[in-house]
Amino acid sequence: MTLKELIGKGGELHPVRPVALGVGKGANRANNISSLETSIAFLFAALIILQATSFAVFGIGQTGKGVSICALVLHNVLAIICAWIALKRSRDVAAVFWFLFTASLVALLIPTVVGAFDSVFARSSLSESTWRVLFCLYGAPILMMLFLPESNIERLKTEVLLDLFQVAIVVTLAFTVFFLFPLDRLIPSDALARNITLSNLENSFLLIAVFIRLFFVRMKGTRSLLLRLAVFLASCAVVTYLGNWIDLHHYKSASIWFNLAWAVPYASAGLIAITWRNSSSAPVHAPNPRFIDMLGNNVILVTVLLCIAWMLTGLEHKHVMVAVFGIGASLLAFAIRLALTQYSQQRELAQRRCAQEELLAANQTITRLLDESRLETTAISQISELSSLLQACLSRDQALQVLPEKLRDLFRGTSGAIWLLNASKDRLETATHWGSGVPLHETFGPDECWCLRRARPHISFGEISSLQCTHLQPQQPSICVPLIANNETIGVLSIQDNNTSEKQTTRSDTWITKRNQLASGVAEHIALAISNLTLREALRLQAIRDPLTGLYNRRYMQEFLEREIHRCIRRKRSLAIMMLDVDNFKRYNDTFGHPAGDHALRFVGDTLLRSVRADDLACRYGGEEFCLVLPECSLQQAATRAEDIRSLLKRSHMERSADIPGLVTVSIGVAAFGENANSSKILLKFADDALYRAKRAGRDRVALTNTAESVTHAASPP
Repeated sequence: MTLKELIGKGGELHPVRPVALGVGKGANRANNISSLETSIAFLFAALIILQATSFAVFGIGQTGKGVSICALVLHNVLAIICAWIALKRSRDVAAVFWFLFTASLVALLIPTVVGAFDSVFARSSLSESTWRVLFCLYGAPILMMLFLPESNIERLKTEVLLDLFQVAIVVTLAFTVFFLFPLDRLIPSDALARNITLSNLENSFLLIAVFIRLFFVRMKGTRSLLLRLAVFLASCAVVTYLGNWIDLHHYKSASIWFNLAWAVPYASAGLIAITWRNSSSAPVHAPNPRFIDMLGNNVILVTVLLCIAWMLTGLEHKHVMVAVFGIGASLLAFAIRLALTQYSQQRELAQRRCAQEELLAANQTITRLLDESRLETTAISQISELSSLLQACLSRDQALQVLPEKLRDLFRGTSGAIWLLNASKDRLETATHWGSGVPLHETFGPDECWCLRRARPHISFGEISSLQCTHLQPQQPSICVPLIANNETIGVLSIQDNNTSEKQTTRSDTWITKRNQLASGVAEHIALAISNLTLREALRLQAIRDPLTGLYNRRYMQEFLEREIHRCIRRKRSLAIMMLDVDNFKRYNDTFGHPAGDHALRFVGDTLLRSVRADDLACRYGGEEFCLVLPECSLQQAATRAEDIRSLLKRSHMERSADIPGLVTVSIGVAAFGENANSSKILLKFADDALYRAKRAGRDRVALTNTAESVTHAASPP
């Protein structure tokens, strides 16, 4: 667990659970303590109890047969393990502190082992005050750091760590100088007095730690724990001062019981670390550090350093000690602190700049995503409108007229076209196009388009290669999407980029990405709409067309005739109709067969289609009967046209006698709209009566209705 993981959110302050003495892991940090940390915590308490028991029962040196010596070495190793675990879980300034602290403990392991070796082999023995100094050095700073509340306020966290760092610097400096390299001129030459002096020095730093603890007592969530730890550190200092006084005055009878009492605060600290749980789950807000607090920390530290220098020497050397040790150690600590403060500030500024850059990039990303979302929303709205318009179209031609304008709005800055398969499905023909780019070919084969070969969208990045469709402009990014409806390919939608001024290598990828998905969605709507309209037109043609001749059927003719009669009445225009019947068609079928009869009916239908105007209507009335509706045509004009049709049919049959066997002629009855024929039903009856008169008169002729002058034209003999 890193320091950041131990920090609350939003400037909140949480007490750190003991790293080496029971820091929890997992979802429930209060109840889940790793086995390694639990083992270290119990081992720490056991070593303290063993050490105290050894002091009380066996004493120091050979009497205890090295039990206390070995416990001290194990204590040092355990402290190194705890510091190493904290180092692995810390970052930034905290990591620097734990690295230096771990290095100091490793350096102190060497003289501890040497002292233990000498004591075990009776070469020398350490005094009780020396044991207390080592215990304070190994135990107190670790406990002090493990219970330190962490904050995500970088300024507050840095200040606390630097305060503790100053303490660690001076502790290590004093121990190294006065224990490893004793200066006989500055401290008492007597070993007992020297060790007691160093022990008092260590106790002064414990009091500094108490002061640092009290700074956080104002926080409600950690007040109880911090007060207990402050009492623990203060009691360590008091009992150590008392023990040093007892040793200095040689009160041997009280020494054994004091040694046992001296270890009680350490043992209780271990139990506190193991059993403590934070009952408050609510986040704790850190108080804003005040200038007076920071100033007080440094003033008290300097004062304590100067007092230590005063106590360490006799009167004749006090000014030297104050000058050398007090001021030197203070300047060294403050120099290191100033360097770390500057480093922390620079790092904070760099992190702030990095955060600003990340915020700017995030804002740009959000803006881009909002723009893309807005464009997607607009595209979806336009696709919905396009789909609605296509559904409202009545024919495929009408839909193809609507598409260019809408596709131009959907794909701005592009040109494109829609190709549809012809009836034989062997060629694609241009149905519609938009933009400045005109298709290279009006028609092309299905094998000339890659998207039809692959049955999926085909993308070209504007490079000249064999993978580019030949029906598109070269050297332009393009997308070809097949139009597929009901699992049947009906055509191709092609889109090309018009902006050729930019570098294609940088633009094509962006252009393709933005257009590909949109083109696929639009193609689905277009394909479905065109397929539905084509099917609708086919069904409508089947409903109004005769499948044999291709002429309109009787139902459509009656609807058309009703509309023309109403228009004739409104505009006071003329209207005429013709009824045609193939002469002797039953005999023709019996003689030449039904296939020949069908061929003859198709021949008559083709002749009628060639003879009528755009406004006229030719239909197959039923069987071998046909009907022509002639708007704005008088009876006399209709009679003349009827004779022309009869003659044309006869001449055409003579020209195609090889294809159409026998003789094919027609009888025609003509009627006009008037006073006596003022409805479609009566008009058809008059034309039918005229037809039967023509048949009774010998066939192959034209007869007019009785409502006007009858004109008959005898047919030429066959």
